[in-house]
Amino acid sequence: MHSALSRRQWAFDLFLAVVAAAAAIAQLVIPNNDGYFGGPMWLNVVVSLLRTVPLAARRVWPVPVAVVVFGSDILTSLCVPHTSTFWGTVLPMATATYSAARWSDMRRSLLVLPLPVAAFALYPIHMRSFGGWEDILFPLMILWPTFIAGYLINRLLQQRHDLKEALRQLAEQRDEHSRHVLLEERTRIAREMHDVLAHGVTVMVVQTGAARMELDESATAARESLLAVEATGRQVIGELRRTLSLLRLGDDLPPSGHPSPGLADLPELAESMRKAGLTVDLHVPGQVEADPGRELAVYRVVQEALTNSLRHAGRTRVRVRVTADPHLEVEVSDTGPRHRDDRGSRLGGGHGLIGMKERVTMYGGRLLAEPRGSGFVVHAAFPPVERVR
Repeated sequence: MHSALSRRQWAFDLFLAVVAAAAAIAQLVIPNNDGYFGGPMWLNVVVSLLRTVPLAARRVWPVPVAVVVFGSDILTSLCVPHTSTFWGTVLPMATATYSAARWSDMRRSLLVLPLPVAAFALYPIHMRSFGGWEDILFPLMILWPTFIAGYLINRLLQQRHDLKEALRQLAEQRDEHSRHVLLEERTRIAREMHDVLAHGVTVMVVQTGAARMELDESATAARESLLAVEATGRQVIGELRRTLSLLRLGDDLPPSGHPSPGLADLPELAESMRKAGLTVDLHVPGQVEADPGRELAVYRVVQEALTNSLRHAGRTRVRVRVTADPHLEVEVSDTGPRHRDDRGSRLGGGHGLIGMKERVTMYGGRLLAEPRGSGFVVHAAFPPVERVR
């Protein structure tokens, strides 16, 4: 149960053993009435050292140290009378009992529990002055509580260690999940951007080809330029498809070739959410000048925000407002009520907010998603498109 000890821990245990040994020998030498005295002085000094010096290794070998501390006393009690004092007997035994429970596993530490009973039950064999119930119960009332205290501290610290390890693993899993979600969402965005770009480039290629066919036979330079534009466009489409094939995560992605949704599809989206139980108030200006990519980003932000409102707030009222002056913005706000843990669940992990942020950030915009009043608001703002003059 112990780990590598620091120098400070080694120094403390060595200091404890030296002080305990000095106190035990001092109590033998200085006349006093605190204990039961008998046997030769040299034997009492040796036994006192056997009880105290091993305490220096109490964290490294907690159970063997306890066996040595109690065993030296038990073996001596079986053979000859010897002195038993508080500083030289009870205190080292209490330290050894606590250390066995604190620094070893429960099964091994239980081997130490009968030793105090044996030590004080056998001591009266050659020390007739010791042996009343109060003489045996007093040290046991000190030693057993120290064992319980060591065991409880051991369990509490082990549980704290296990909890920290579980939290560390949970954080790693959360980070791994976030990376996976981010990669998956970026792949979906890449697929949709492929549709947008491929559509636009295809139109350019077709129009270029049509313009080339309308040119006069004498316009050789212009025809060559248009041929170059047309060839480049077809090459770009091929590169887009090859790049997309590298990004695909699996066959669960939506099939390519379908037109990407935009602002014109928001009423249909709102109607589908109304059928699911939301009360959706949709405000979209009639004329909005936005490229297909930004329209797709706005559509996905609204779609995910409405889904979150339905999931977390239930049948509530949601207000969707799209503005285009001076730049494209969208705000989706619901009125709740939310469950107590909604704030954590909405702002935590998952595909929704990660996907929104990726789409908005891709165009240099900013996303705000936070509780407001009793509800929740999602606001996305896109910078204006720089016009080529």
